[in-house]
Amino acid sequence: MGAYVTWTLEVLAFAIFVVVAAVVPYARRKRDYWMNRGVLAAAGYRLLVNTLPGIRLHDRSLSGHRNDAKAAGAAVLGLYDAGRPTVLACDIRVAAAAMANDGFAEVETRGGREMSLLPTAVDAGAVTAVLPTMAVCVAELITSLEAVANRRLTIVPWTEVKKCATTVVATCVYGQPMVDSRIKAFAEQCDKALSGASGRPTVTDHFASYDLSSDGRASSSDFKQILRAAAADSDKIDADVADKQVRLDMFEFVTGTIEQTAALVTGALYELARDQNIQNHLREHLDSVLDEHQEQVTIDQLDRLPYLENVLKETLRKYPLAAVVRRVATKPYVVPGTGGRGTIEPDSLIVVPVYELHHDAEHFTEPEKFQPHRFPGQLSSAYMPHGSGPQSYIGKHFVELEAKLVIAMLMSRYEVHVDSATPGTPPDPLDRKSFEGVRMTVANRSSVRESTMGASLRQFHMSNGVNSGDRKFLFF
Repeated sequence: MGAYVTWTLEVLAFAIFVVVAAVVPYARRKRDYWMNRGVLAAAGYRLLVNTLPGIRLHDRSLSGHRNDAKAAGAAVLGLYDAGRPTVLACDIRVAAAAMANDGFAEVETRGGREMSLLPTAVDAGAVTAVLPTMAVCVAELITSLEAVANRRLTIVPWTEVKKCATTVVATCVYGQPMVDSRIKAFAEQCDKALSGASGRPTVTDHFASYDLSSDGRASSSDFKQILRAAAADSDKIDADVADKQVRLDMFEFVTGTIEQTAALVTGALYELARDQNIQNHLREHLDSVLDEHQEQVTIDQLDRLPYLENVLKETLRKYPLAAVVRRVATKPYVVPGTGGRGTIEPDSLIVVPVYELHHDAEHFTEPEKFQPHRFPGQLSSAYMPHGSGPQSYIGKHFVELEAKLVIAMLMSRYEVHVDSATPGTPPDPLDRKSFEGVRMTVANRSSVRESTMGASLRQFHMSNGVNSGDRKFLFF
């Protein structure tokens, strides 16, 4: 028995020796790759774990990596993502350079998906033209919540807003009102694309049969016409590829806008429900411009609601829709502050931790607190909720306008509160599914005012010694 134990220990020791003898040189080679390029490498297991193929760099690990780099005073940190050399942009200058698209490109452009040539086609002016279409769809959402608000019931804002956003997008894409059955089919197609149920979603799969021709009756809310006009005016797009480009941008717009709108509105309502002071302050601003039962909101009215704009900006700061952005270097990049010694080679990945930048006290004081009043004073170059630069999300103006419209119309009529019985889960920008778990109670403002007035009267009666039998005379 003793000999068997001894033999087992010897085999185990030899195995450990072999592993160490293989792992140590391997780890040194991976670390030396970055050291030879003048870039600080992550220490120990933090570097080694993602050098193996198939083991991806997890977004949640970026906080620890960035803290290590900041402690060492480094602008970037050398890492790996499934074996591929990857740099974490810890300095805002590096993050801005990666976003600017000069020497960097979207990762997807190297994986078979072409880069959009019309990222600014859906600009603020084009989006303003669809406001009337948005307003009609949002008014239907607000009206549908009336019965819920009368009974002070709990809703899942993600679900409600996603339905509304789907109708808005479908109407704007097709340029005309759609029957429920067609909207349902459209929603199913979008869900299929987002879930990847049919494999990697492609433009051909979902828009191959879509008619891009003009019938002469196109409205200003027809996005296919907006994109076709932009493609025709672009000197970068050949006539032969214009059709494909429009389908590409249509796909990006549709598959991104619906869930981004739902996430933005959910995040804003969650914070308003948690802080009644901010909610009341917002409502005071809304009441100064909007009527409580107003069904149509104009762009002029929205422009006169700066505090609503601040609420949206702060929501996007705390819950950035692009929490982590990845780019790929297309040419050598010299890291600032390294005296020309730090270099990022072409084909290396660069990761911009937007969520970490938005929650850095160096850029935003008390970053964990929801403080709309921090804007515009604290707006800095670290603020990049949709990404930044030429390849920022094509539908960002559309998402922000729709979210602003939903919140303005909803908060002018209702109050939202955290449901103490079923509070759900708080939203987490690093886990989009978490937004689906947010729960809140909706109440009519009139019923809340009556309840508050009743409580005030009862307090008044009690303080003045009026018993319940005498109260009826006070209402005569």
